[in-house]
Amino acid sequence: MKYNLYDFDGTIYDGDSGVDLVLFALKKNPKVILTLLGSIGTVILYLLKLRTKEEMKNKLFSFLKYFPNTEEFVSAFWQTHEHKLKAFWTEQKDHKKDIIISASGYFWLKPIADKYQVKDLFATDVDPHTGKIKGHNCHGQEKVNLFYQKYPKAKINKMYTDSINDLPLIKEASEGILVKKNKLYNYYEYKPNFIVRFWRWGWGIYHKNEELWNYLIVGGLTTVVSLVTYFVCTSTFLDPQNKIELQIANIISWIFAVSFAYITNRIYVFKSKSKKIFKEVTSFVGSRILSLLMDMFTMFIIVTILNGNDKIGKIVSQVIVTIANYLLSKLFVFKKS
Repeated sequence: MKYNLYDFDGTIYDGDSGVDLVLFALKKNPKVILTLLGSIGTVILYLLKLRTKEEMKNKLFSFLKYFPNTEEFVSAFWQTHEHKLKAFWTEQKDHKKDIIISASGYFWLKPIADKYQVKDLFATDVDPHTGKIKGHNCHGQEKVNLFYQKYPKAKINKMYTDSINDLPLIKEASEGILVKKNKLYNYYEYKPNFIVRFWRWGWGIYHKNEELWNYLIVGGLTTVVSLVTYFVCTSTFLDPQNKIELQIANIISWIFAVSFAYITNRIYVFKSKSKKIFKEVTSFVGSRILSLLMDMFTMFIIVTILNGNDKIGKIVSQVIVTIANYLLSKLFVFKKS
């Protein structure tokens, strides 16, 4: 048997139904803001690779405790949001060989699946009363696994999606359909405009050495944080011509920069998953103290000894420090076993 598979968010539905559900809940009950504020820490830990996506979603969707009648809540949601279903889907008369497969929650997609009488619905099993996820998030390769577990002898005729995340299913299908707003394209034949093609060309170069490019981007942003903090200090309450105040401005800019640098390097550059946060932080701070001494020494030579411009000196020192920080982080702080 052959089936057509459809992603939901961005494909059938114009937007992210999960995000819209949270915003709808917030309008219905302002207390939901307490849950969202309480989720900030978990979201940060997820970004730091210290929590799974399932754990983050558990926290975010715990707002459901404010809606004891979930069925009524979801029904009200679709009364105001069903218009966001795309025409290519709603205008089809027969969905008996169609399967929706989505990372969104099963309980809020079920009414749509029932209304359009689809063959089946695969979605993340979110408890409608607690918001807790049972099993795995229905995403990426997990979608392929779930489909073939239930339909081991079936074949995928067409796979409709708006995202590259569904490439594992696209590869299994006879035909991949890329959905852009209300227009449908062959996934492999789709030719984007010049801007998108240029972006993909740059993206390909980026992925050839992702870690180094990420470090350069993060290093550049860290430099901006350091420079802005330094210039604010020396333009307001510190005198760069005073040797002590010059170094105080350096130290303050270092504190801001190193805090920013640790978080961004852990998440985006070296993608560390170490649970030994204290050890990692102390190693990182230690390496940055060493580079701080290099920074201070460079500024002392250029500004105090050579009587050069402090702003030029700061820029020169940051170039040296950026290179040193990458080597120290790569070899000692975030080294992979």
